[in-house]
Amino acid sequence: MSTISQRSHLTDSEAWRVVGRLEGGQTQAEVAQAIGVSQSVISRIWSRFLETGNAGRRPGHGRRRATMPNEDRYLVLMARRHRNMNATLLQ
Repeated sequence: MSTISQRSHLTDSEAWRVVGRLEGGQTQAEVAQAIGVSQSVISRIWSRFLETGNAGRRPGHGRRRATMPNEDRYLVLMARRHRNMNATLLQ
């Protein structure tokens, strides 16, 4: 039996291969075993394809920024001016 991959996600080309196999008549379990990922990954890719028509990942869905770039620059400036201040004091 093959081991399940520890990757965080499939590439866009792999996701499109999954869609092609599913459209070709293979079951989700068969595709999951052939690609080496869990069936839930295949199910999510298929659901995304049916909902949006696109199998690729959507960029820009990471963690939200806590500070704006100009605030970052200001914090760096203050940290350089006041070398003895720690992060709590700069806050």
